[in-house]
Amino acid sequence: MNEEAPKSLRDALAFIAGYIEAPLPPVRMALSAAFGHVLAEDIVASTCLPRFDNAAMDGFAIRSSDIGPDGTAVLRIVQTITAGQIVVPALCPGEAVRITTGAPVPPGADRIVVQEAAEIKGGEVRLRVRDGAKPHIRRVGEDVSRGDTLLEAGARIGPGQMALLAALGLRSVLVAPRPKVALLSTGDELVDSPGSLAAGQVFDSNRPMLSHMLLAAGAAVTDLGMAHDDPEVILERLVEAAADHDFLISSGGASVGFADHLARVVSRRGFLEFWKLDMRPGKPVGFGDIDDCPILLLPGNTLAAAVGFALLGRAVLARLEGRPLNASVLRLPVDRPLARSAGRIEVHLGRLRLDSRSRATAVEPLPYGGSASLRHLALVDVMIVLEPGEGMIDAGENVDTLPVWQRFPG
Repeated sequence: MNEEAPKSLRDALAFIAGYIEAPLPPVRMALSAAFGHVLAEDIVASTCLPRFDNAAMDGFAIRSSDIGPDGTAVLRIVQTITAGQIVVPALCPGEAVRITTGAPVPPGADRIVVQEAAEIKGGEVRLRVRDGAKPHIRRVGEDVSRGDTLLEAGARIGPGQMALLAALGLRSVLVAPRPKVALLSTGDELVDSPGSLAAGQVFDSNRPMLSHMLLAAGAAVTDLGMAHDDPEVILERLVEAAADHDFLISSGGASVGFADHLARVVSRRGFLEFWKLDMRPGKPVGFGDIDDCPILLLPGNTLAAAVGFALLGRAVLARLEGRPLNASVLRLPVDRPLARSAGRIEVHLGRLRLDSRSRATAVEPLPYGGSASLRHLALVDVMIVLEPGEGMIDAGENVDTLPVWQRFPG
Protein backbone atom coordinates (compact mmCIF):
# COMPACT_ATOMS: atom_id res chain seq x y z
CA MET A 1 0.00 0.00 0.00
CA ASN A 2 1.27 3.47 -0.85
CA GLU A 3 2.38 5.38 2.24
CA GLU A 4 1.81 8.79 0.65
CA ALA A 5 -1.26 8.91 -1.57
CA PRO A 6 -0.84 10.72 -4.90
CA LYS A 7 -2.25 14.24 -4.91
CA SER A 8 -1.66 15.13 -8.55
CA LEU A 9 -2.74 13.44 -11.76
CA ARG A 10 0.92 13.08 -12.73
CA ASP A 11 1.67 11.30 -9.44
CA ALA A 12 -1.35 9.02 -9.92
CA LEU A 13 -0.21 8.04 -13.41
CA ALA A 14 3.30 7.38 -12.12
CA PHE A 15 1.89 5.23 -9.32
CA ILE A 16 -0.15 3.17 -11.79
CA ALA A 17 2.87 2.77 -14.07
CA GLY A 18 4.95 1.55 -11.14
CA TYR A 19 2.26 -0.78 -9.85
CA ILE A 20 1.65 -2.52 -13.20
CA GLU A 21 5.26 -3.46 -13.85
CA ALA A 22 4.80 -5.58 -16.97
CA PRO A 23 2.18 -6.01 -19.70
CA LEU A 24 0.06 -9.12 -20.06
CA PRO A 25 1.90 -12.13 -21.56
CA PRO A 26 1.73 -11.88 -25.37
CA VAL A 27 -0.02 -14.42 -27.58
CA ARG A 28 0.53 -15.37 -31.21
CA MET A 29 -2.62 -14.76 -33.20
CA ALA A 30 -3.74 -15.29 -36.77
CA LEU A 31 -3.61 -12.01 -38.66
CA SER A 32 -7.29 -12.36 -39.56
CA ALA A 33 -8.16 -12.17 -35.84
CA ALA A 34 -5.61 -9.52 -34.80
CA PHE A 35 -7.56 -6.37 -35.69
CA GLY A 36 -7.70 -3.98 -32.73
CA HIS A 37 -4.94 -5.76 -30.81
CA VAL A 38 -1.63 -4.19 -29.81
CA LEU A 39 1.59 -5.53 -31.30
CA ALA A 40 3.97 -7.19 -28.86
CA GLU A 41 6.82 -7.34 -31.39
CA ASP A 42 8.46 -5.07 -33.92
CA ILE A 43 7.49 -5.80 -37.51
CA VAL A 44 10.61 -5.95 -39.69
CA ALA A 45 10.16 -6.33 -43.44
CA SER A 46 11.37 -9.69 -44.72
CA THR A 47 10.76 -8.63 -48.31
CA CYS A 48 10.58 -5.53 -50.47
CA LEU A 49 7.41 -3.71 -51.43
CA PRO A 50 6.78 -3.66 -54.29
CA ARG A 51 8.34 -7.06 -54.83
CA PHE A 52 8.86 -6.37 -58.55
CA ASP A 53 8.79 -3.42 -60.92
CA ASN A 54 5.16 -2.87 -61.89
CA ALA A 55 3.00 -0.46 -63.84
CA ALA A 56 1.49 2.45 -61.92
CA MET A 57 -0.97 3.22 -64.74
CA ASP A 58 -2.76 1.49 -67.60
CA GLY A 59 -0.93 2.16 -70.85
CA PHE A 60 2.03 0.94 -72.88
CA ALA A 61 5.44 -0.21 -71.65
CA ILE A 62 8.22 1.12 -73.89
CA ARG A 63 11.93 1.88 -74.06
CA SER A 64 12.64 5.62 -73.68
CA SER A 65 15.33 5.31 -76.35
CA ASP A 66 12.53 4.70 -78.91
CA ILE A 67 11.07 8.19 -78.35
CA GLY A 68 11.98 10.62 -81.13
CA PRO A 69 13.20 14.21 -80.71
CA ASP A 70 9.62 15.44 -81.16
CA GLY A 71 8.42 13.33 -78.21
CA THR A 72 6.58 10.78 -80.35
CA ALA A 73 7.10 7.14 -81.22
CA VAL A 74 5.38 4.64 -83.49
CA LEU A 75 5.90 1.15 -82.11
CA ARG A 76 4.73 -2.37 -82.84
CA ILE A 77 2.38 -3.86 -80.20
CA VAL A 78 3.79 -7.29 -79.43
CA GLN A 79 1.72 -8.46 -76.45
CA THR A 80 -0.51 -7.56 -73.52
CA ILE A 81 0.61 -7.99 -69.90
CA THR A 82 -1.97 -8.02 -67.11
CA ALA A 83 -1.64 -8.04 -63.33
CA GLY A 84 -0.78 -11.51 -62.06
CA GLN A 85 1.07 -12.60 -65.19
CA ILE A 86 4.11 -14.70 -64.30
CA VAL A 87 6.13 -15.08 -67.50
CA VAL A 88 7.06 -11.70 -69.01
CA PRO A 89 9.25 -11.71 -72.15
CA ALA A 90 11.85 -8.97 -72.61
CA LEU A 91 10.98 -5.88 -74.65
CA CYS A 92 13.04 -5.30 -77.80
CA PRO A 93 13.72 -1.95 -79.55
CA GLY A 94 10.79 -0.74 -81.62
CA GLU A 95 8.27 -2.68 -79.55
CA ALA A 96 5.50 -1.70 -77.14
CA VAL A 97 3.54 -3.82 -74.70
CA ARG A 98 0.01 -3.00 -73.63
CA ILE A 99 0.04 -3.17 -69.81
CA THR A 100 -2.46 -2.83 -66.96
CA THR A 101 -1.94 -1.26 -63.55
CA GLY A 102 -0.02 -3.57 -61.22
CA ALA A 103 1.30 -5.80 -64.00
CA PRO A 104 5.04 -6.64 -64.02
CA VAL A 105 7.11 -4.38 -66.27
CA PRO A 106 8.91 -6.39 -68.98
CA PRO A 107 12.73 -6.38 -68.91
CA GLY A 108 14.07 -3.63 -71.14
CA ALA A 109 11.12 -1.26 -70.58
CA ASP A 110 11.78 1.87 -68.55
CA ARG A 111 8.59 3.85 -69.04
CA ILE A 112 4.81 3.47 -69.11
CA VAL A 113 3.01 5.85 -71.46
CA VAL A 114 -0.57 6.30 -70.30
CA GLN A 115 -3.26 5.06 -72.65
CA GLU A 116 -4.71 8.58 -72.99
CA ALA A 117 -1.51 9.53 -74.87
CA ALA A 118 -1.80 6.58 -77.28
CA GLU A 119 -3.42 6.18 -80.69
CA ILE A 120 -3.72 2.61 -81.96
CA LYS A 121 -3.78 1.79 -85.67
CA GLY A 122 -3.77 -1.85 -86.58
CA GLY A 123 -0.90 -3.56 -84.81
CA GLU A 124 0.93 -0.33 -84.05
CA VAL A 125 0.57 2.44 -81.50
CA ARG A 126 1.52 6.09 -81.88
CA LEU A 127 2.60 7.58 -78.55
CA ARG A 128 3.06 11.18 -77.44
CA VAL A 129 5.38 11.74 -74.46
CA ARG A 130 5.41 15.27 -73.09
CA ASP A 131 8.48 16.76 -71.46
CA GLY A 132 8.70 15.93 -67.77
CA ALA A 133 6.18 13.09 -67.95
CA LYS A 134 6.54 10.58 -65.13
CA PRO A 135 7.73 7.07 -66.03
CA HIS A 136 4.75 5.59 -64.10
CA ILE A 137 6.71 2.58 -62.87
CA ARG A 138 6.68 1.45 -59.24
CA ARG A 139 10.21 0.21 -58.60
CA VAL A 140 11.20 -2.73 -56.40
CA GLY A 141 11.50 -1.60 -52.78
CA GLU A 142 10.54 2.03 -53.39
CA ASP A 143 7.90 1.73 -50.64
CA VAL A 144 9.50 -0.82 -48.29
CA SER A 145 13.04 -2.19 -48.26
CA ARG A 146 13.98 -5.54 -46.78
CA GLY A 147 15.03 -5.01 -43.14
CA ASP A 148 12.94 -1.86 -42.58
CA THR A 149 11.25 -1.66 -39.17
CA LEU A 150 7.69 -0.85 -40.21
CA LEU A 151 5.75 -1.09 -36.95
CA GLU A 152 6.99 -1.08 -33.38
CA ALA A 153 5.74 -3.06 -30.42
CA GLY A 154 2.94 -1.08 -28.79
CA ALA A 155 1.29 -0.07 -32.06
CA ARG A 156 -2.43 -0.74 -32.40
CA ILE A 157 -3.45 -2.84 -35.41
CA GLY A 158 -5.99 -0.83 -37.37
CA PRO A 159 -7.15 -1.05 -40.99
CA GLY A 160 -3.94 0.47 -42.37
CA GLN A 161 -1.74 -1.81 -40.28
CA MET A 162 -3.79 -4.81 -41.41
CA ALA A 163 -3.15 -3.85 -45.04
CA LEU A 164 0.60 -3.56 -44.46
CA LEU A 165 0.88 -6.83 -42.54
CA ALA A 166 -1.14 -8.67 -45.18
CA ALA A 167 1.02 -7.21 -47.97
CA LEU A 168 4.08 -8.61 -46.20
CA GLY A 169 2.50 -12.05 -46.32
CA LEU A 170 2.30 -12.50 -42.55
CA ARG A 171 -0.06 -15.20 -41.36
CA SER A 172 0.24 -14.42 -37.66
CA VAL A 173 1.54 -11.73 -35.31
CA LEU A 174 2.55 -11.57 -31.65
CA VAL A 175 0.08 -9.35 -29.81
CA ALA A 176 -1.06 -8.39 -26.35
CA PRO A 177 -4.34 -10.09 -25.45
CA ARG A 178 -7.33 -7.83 -24.97
CA PRO A 179 -7.43 -6.93 -21.27
CA LYS A 180 -10.40 -8.63 -19.62
CA VAL A 181 -12.22 -5.98 -17.59
CA ALA A 182 -15.08 -6.53 -15.14
CA LEU A 183 -17.37 -3.51 -14.68
CA LEU A 184 -19.59 -2.88 -11.65
CA SER A 185 -21.88 -0.02 -10.63
CA THR A 186 -22.65 0.55 -6.96
CA GLY A 187 -25.39 2.53 -5.28
CA ASP A 188 -28.72 1.92 -3.54
CA GLU A 189 -30.29 4.55 -5.78
CA LEU A 190 -29.51 2.82 -9.08
CA VAL A 191 -32.00 1.11 -11.39
CA ASP A 192 -31.31 -0.51 -14.75
CA SER A 193 -32.78 1.29 -17.75
CA PRO A 194 -35.47 0.77 -18.93
CA GLY A 195 -37.45 0.26 -15.76
CA SER A 196 -39.64 1.96 -13.18
CA LEU A 197 -38.20 4.52 -10.78
CA ALA A 198 -39.27 4.99 -7.19
CA ALA A 199 -38.69 8.25 -5.34
CA GLY A 200 -34.98 8.97 -5.00
CA GLN A 201 -33.91 6.46 -7.65
CA VAL A 202 -32.04 7.11 -10.91
CA PHE A 203 -31.19 5.03 -13.94
CA ASP A 204 -27.62 3.73 -14.08
CA SER A 205 -25.92 5.73 -16.84
CA ASN A 206 -22.32 5.00 -15.85
CA ARG A 207 -22.20 1.32 -16.72
CA PRO A 208 -23.47 1.67 -20.32
CA MET A 209 -21.09 4.59 -20.90
CA LEU A 210 -18.02 2.96 -19.35
CA SER A 211 -18.73 -0.35 -21.06
CA HIS A 212 -18.56 1.29 -24.48
CA MET A 213 -15.53 3.38 -23.54
CA LEU A 214 -13.79 0.14 -22.58
CA LEU A 215 -14.79 -1.61 -25.79
CA ALA A 216 -13.54 1.33 -27.85
CA ALA A 217 -10.26 1.20 -25.91
CA GLY A 218 -9.76 -2.42 -26.94
CA ALA A 219 -10.87 -4.24 -23.78
CA ALA A 220 -13.05 -7.33 -23.43
CA VAL A 221 -15.81 -6.32 -21.00
CA THR A 222 -17.79 -8.35 -18.48
CA ASP A 223 -20.84 -6.55 -17.10
CA LEU A 224 -21.17 -7.34 -13.38
CA GLY A 225 -24.38 -5.34 -13.13
CA MET A 226 -25.16 -3.30 -10.01
CA ALA A 227 -24.53 -3.79 -6.31
CA HIS A 228 -26.07 -2.10 -3.28
CA ASP A 229 -23.92 0.06 -1.01
CA ASP A 230 -22.81 -2.89 1.09
CA PRO A 231 -19.00 -3.29 1.23
CA GLU A 232 -19.26 -7.02 1.98
CA VAL A 233 -21.45 -7.62 -1.08
CA ILE A 234 -19.23 -5.43 -3.26
CA LEU A 235 -16.10 -7.27 -2.12
CA GLU A 236 -17.70 -10.65 -2.82
CA ARG A 237 -18.59 -9.61 -6.38
CA LEU A 238 -15.14 -8.17 -7.03
CA VAL A 239 -13.24 -11.14 -5.56
CA GLU A 240 -15.17 -13.50 -7.81
CA ALA A 241 -14.40 -11.35 -10.86
CA ALA A 242 -10.72 -10.93 -9.94
CA ALA A 243 -10.14 -14.66 -10.43
CA ASP A 244 -10.45 -14.47 -14.23
CA HIS A 245 -10.07 -10.80 -15.14
CA ASP A 246 -7.12 -8.47 -15.64
CA PHE A 247 -8.72 -5.25 -14.38
CA LEU A 248 -11.72 -4.29 -12.24
CA ILE A 249 -13.65 -1.02 -12.50
CA SER A 250 -16.38 0.13 -10.15
CA SER A 251 -18.21 3.45 -10.18
CA GLY A 252 -19.80 5.00 -7.10
CA GLY A 253 -18.93 4.49 -3.45
CA ALA A 254 -16.32 7.24 -3.17
CA SER A 255 -18.21 9.21 -0.52
CA VAL A 256 -16.56 9.97 2.81
CA GLY A 257 -17.23 7.27 5.40
CA PHE A 258 -18.41 4.60 2.99
CA ALA A 259 -15.09 4.80 1.13
CA ASP A 260 -13.15 4.20 4.35
CA HIS A 261 -15.37 1.22 5.19
CA LEU A 262 -14.91 -0.26 1.72
CA ALA A 263 -11.13 0.20 1.93
CA ARG A 264 -11.03 -1.71 5.24
CA VAL A 265 -13.05 -4.56 3.76
CA VAL A 266 -10.92 -4.75 0.60
CA SER A 267 -7.73 -4.84 2.71
CA ARG A 268 -8.53 -8.47 3.51
CA ARG A 269 -7.70 -9.41 -0.09
CA GLY A 270 -5.37 -6.61 -1.16
CA PHE A 271 -5.51 -2.85 -0.76
CA LEU A 272 -7.61 0.11 -1.79
CA GLU A 273 -6.59 3.76 -1.56
CA PHE A 274 -8.78 6.78 -2.11
CA TRP A 275 -7.08 9.73 -3.74
CA LYS A 276 -8.20 13.33 -3.91
CA LEU A 277 -6.45 14.48 -7.05
CA ASP A 278 -5.80 18.03 -8.15
CA MET A 279 -8.32 18.01 -10.98
CA ARG A 280 -11.92 18.95 -11.67
CA PRO A 281 -14.06 17.01 -12.36
CA GLY A 282 -12.94 13.56 -11.20
CA LYS A 283 -11.15 14.52 -7.99
CA PRO A 284 -12.12 11.50 -5.84
CA VAL A 285 -10.87 8.17 -7.22
CA GLY A 286 -9.79 4.89 -5.71
CA PHE A 287 -7.06 2.53 -6.84
CA GLY A 288 -5.76 -0.76 -5.48
CA ASP A 289 -5.87 -4.47 -6.08
CA ILE A 290 -7.92 -7.48 -5.09
CA ASP A 291 -6.06 -10.79 -5.25
CA ASP A 292 -3.39 -9.10 -7.43
CA CYS A 293 -5.97 -7.77 -9.90
CA PRO A 294 -5.87 -3.95 -10.22
CA ILE A 295 -9.07 -2.10 -9.38
CA LEU A 296 -10.10 1.46 -10.21
CA LEU A 297 -13.00 3.08 -8.34
CA LEU A 298 -14.51 5.99 -10.23
CA PRO A 299 -16.89 8.66 -8.93
CA GLY A 300 -20.62 8.05 -9.20
CA ASN A 301 -21.26 11.29 -11.09
CA THR A 302 -21.26 10.40 -14.77
CA LEU A 303 -19.12 13.24 -16.12
CA ALA A 304 -16.55 12.69 -13.36
CA ALA A 305 -16.54 8.96 -14.12
CA ALA A 306 -15.94 9.63 -17.83
CA VAL A 307 -13.03 11.97 -17.07
CA GLY A 308 -11.58 9.56 -14.51
CA PHE A 309 -11.67 6.67 -16.95
CA ALA A 310 -10.27 8.72 -19.84
CA LEU A 311 -7.30 9.89 -17.75
CA LEU A 312 -6.67 6.91 -15.44
CA GLY A 313 -8.56 3.88 -16.76
CA ARG A 314 -6.95 4.15 -20.17
CA ALA A 315 -3.57 4.43 -18.43
CA VAL A 316 -4.15 1.04 -16.80
CA LEU A 317 -5.17 -0.51 -20.12
CA ALA A 318 -2.10 0.99 -21.82
CA ARG A 319 0.19 -0.60 -19.23
CA LEU A 320 -1.54 -3.97 -19.55
CA GLU A 321 -1.17 -3.88 -23.34
CA GLY A 322 2.39 -2.53 -23.35
CA ARG A 323 1.60 0.56 -25.40
CA PRO A 324 2.42 4.24 -24.89
CA LEU A 325 0.01 6.40 -22.93
CA ASN A 326 -1.70 9.49 -24.33
CA ALA A 327 -0.30 9.04 -27.82
CA SER A 328 -3.46 10.77 -29.07
CA VAL A 329 -2.89 14.19 -27.43
CA LEU A 330 -3.77 16.89 -29.97
CA ARG A 331 -2.80 20.55 -29.63
CA LEU A 332 -5.54 22.85 -30.92
CA PRO A 333 -6.36 26.55 -30.58
CA VAL A 334 -9.25 27.30 -28.24
CA ASP A 335 -11.91 29.59 -29.69
CA ARG A 336 -12.66 31.56 -26.51
CA PRO A 337 -10.76 32.48 -23.33
CA LEU A 338 -10.54 29.93 -20.51
CA ALA A 339 -9.51 30.45 -16.90
CA ARG A 340 -6.69 28.43 -15.40
CA SER A 341 -6.71 27.30 -11.79
CA ALA A 342 -3.57 27.82 -9.71
CA GLY A 343 -4.02 24.67 -7.67
CA ARG A 344 -5.52 22.03 -9.94
CA ILE A 345 -5.94 20.67 -13.44
CA GLU A 346 -9.12 21.93 -15.06
CA VAL A 347 -10.80 19.55 -17.50
CA HIS A 348 -13.29 21.17 -19.87
CA LEU A 349 -15.49 19.47 -22.41
CA GLY A 350 -14.99 20.63 -25.97
CA ARG A 351 -16.39 20.31 -29.46
CA LEU A 352 -14.12 20.26 -32.47
CA ARG A 353 -14.47 22.90 -35.16
CA LEU A 354 -13.89 21.30 -38.56
CA ASP A 355 -12.98 22.77 -41.93
CA SER A 356 -14.51 21.77 -45.27
CA ARG A 357 -12.27 18.69 -45.33
CA SER A 358 -13.36 17.59 -41.83
CA ARG A 359 -9.99 18.52 -40.34
CA ALA A 360 -9.97 19.85 -36.78
CA THR A 361 -9.00 23.53 -36.77
CA ALA A 362 -10.02 24.62 -33.26
CA VAL A 363 -11.84 23.49 -30.14
CA GLU A 364 -14.95 25.11 -28.66
CA PRO A 365 -15.29 24.75 -24.86
CA LEU A 366 -18.74 23.70 -23.67
CA PRO A 367 -20.34 25.20 -20.55
CA TYR A 368 -19.52 23.35 -17.32
CA GLY A 369 -22.70 22.12 -15.69
CA GLY A 370 -21.16 20.22 -12.79
CA SER A 371 -19.70 16.73 -12.45
CA ALA A 372 -23.15 15.13 -12.78
CA SER A 373 -24.07 16.98 -15.99
CA LEU A 374 -25.13 14.76 -18.87
CA ARG A 375 -26.45 17.26 -21.39
CA HIS A 376 -23.09 18.42 -22.72
CA LEU A 377 -21.54 14.98 -22.33
CA ALA A 378 -23.72 13.93 -25.26
CA LEU A 379 -22.19 16.70 -27.42
CA VAL A 380 -18.52 16.42 -26.49
CA ASP A 381 -15.67 15.39 -28.82
CA VAL A 382 -12.62 16.02 -26.64
CA MET A 383 -11.47 16.96 -23.17
CA ILE A 384 -9.49 20.19 -22.85
CA VAL A 385 -6.85 19.56 -20.19
CA LEU A 386 -5.47 22.75 -18.61
CA GLU A 387 -2.44 22.38 -16.36
CA PRO A 388 -2.43 24.44 -13.12
CA GLY A 389 -1.41 28.04 -13.66
CA GLU A 390 -2.24 31.70 -13.22
CA GLY A 391 -4.27 33.91 -15.52
CA MET A 392 -6.28 33.17 -18.63
CA ILE A 393 -5.84 31.05 -21.73
CA ASP A 394 -6.47 33.51 -24.55
CA ALA A 395 -8.64 32.76 -27.56
CA GLY A 396 -6.41 31.31 -30.27
CA GLU A 397 -3.91 29.86 -27.81
CA ASN A 398 -3.13 26.15 -28.20
CA VAL A 399 -4.35 23.72 -25.54
CA ASP A 400 -3.98 19.97 -24.98
CA THR A 401 -7.00 17.93 -26.03
CA LEU A 402 -7.74 14.25 -25.55
CA PRO A 403 -10.59 12.24 -27.07
CA VAL A 404 -13.39 11.44 -24.64
CA TRP A 405 -14.89 8.83 -26.92
CA GLN A 406 -12.79 6.63 -29.15
CA ARG A 407 -14.25 5.42 -32.43
CA PHE A 408 -11.60 2.76 -32.79
CA PRO A 409 -9.54 0.84 -30.23
CA GLY A 410 -6.41 2.77 -29.16
